[in-house]
Amino acid sequence: MKKLKSIKVASICLIAIFIASCASTPKPSDSQAAHDDNLVSQGGSVQDAKVIREPKPISVQNTSNQLEKNFKDKLNDLEIKITTSPKTTVVGKAFSSPYTVQVKDSAGPVSGFDLTVNWPAGSANGTITYSTAQLKTDDEGKAVFTPSAPKFAVKDSVTFYPTPVSSSPAIVQAAYERAVTAPYAVKSSYIGYPGGVLFTYDFNEKGNPTTNNFTLLQTLRNLGVNVGNSPVSDTSYFNKPVSELYKATYDITGAAYKFMVSGTFKYASPAVETEDGVTVTLTADITCVDMKNGNVLYKTVFSETTTDKTKWNAEQKCRKILAEKAADAIIYGM
Repeated sequence: MKKLKSIKVASICLIAIFIASCASTPKPSDSQAAHDDNLVSQGGSVQDAKVIREPKPISVQNTSNQLEKNFKDKLNDLEIKITTSPKTTVVGKAFSSPYTVQVKDSAGPVSGFDLTVNWPAGSANGTITYSTAQLKTDDEGKAVFTPSAPKFAVKDSVTFYPTPVSSSPAIVQAAYERAVTAPYAVKSSYIGYPGGVLFTYDFNEKGNPTTNNFTLLQTLRNLGVNVGNSPVSDTSYFNKPVSELYKATYDITGAAYKFMVSGTFKYASPAVETEDGVTVTLTADITCVDMKNGNVLYKTVFSETTTDKTKWNAEQKCRKILAEKAADAIIYGM
């Protein structure tokens, strides 16, 4: 998660540099201008809807100290609040309502104030990239932003902050310190009817598979995902490529289901007993597969540690937390 945040902040800082250097940056070609026109987002013009992977040095125009001082003074008297935000949507389906932000100062609503909005725009190899757009408040101090229909599942946030007046690190930091966020949640399209099958097992402390992970199954069902246990019960498939498990499952079910989850909940290390109780650390290893073609849709590995009076209590508590996190990861990551 730290990696995602760092990409997000880096993107913001680069955008600030771009804004401040407009006067010295060469005019884009007509074809580039036409391309940028296609990136206009409702509620404002897109400043950077492209993934920035290897930014080149940009000459920055100096901004007067007075302009920066006025900007910081304005921030001290500013209140930015998100007044409305849309509910969770599904990949390919537009959000049901826009995000609305209101800006006020001690005198009331602030009109004509420049805001930057930052939201998830792409995902590749587990890394999320972000786009930005420029907004301006209306006479009531409000700005409205409606993202386009999302193309990938994600559970992240939309961020609004005052547009920096220069690329000064202090100014960029001051602007971002006034940022406000709202959830940006998009469920996978695979979780809809007819659902999927789970080949997920709990393992004991000796490293042997025991039973199907009923906790994960029930957690997904409680969240509205139609799932059932895989018709394959041979745990030797955990020692084979997931493609072999897919073939064995497909031979029985065909494409009757949208997805399959192969997973293990194992001890990461032996339980530790102290005067405070017993500490258990478990690791969940999850792989989601498209039942139409066997393609891997999503992979994740994460651990959880809990302590309780007895080993059994600590283990059950740990498995419950892992199941909740795994269900969330499947719904918003697959």
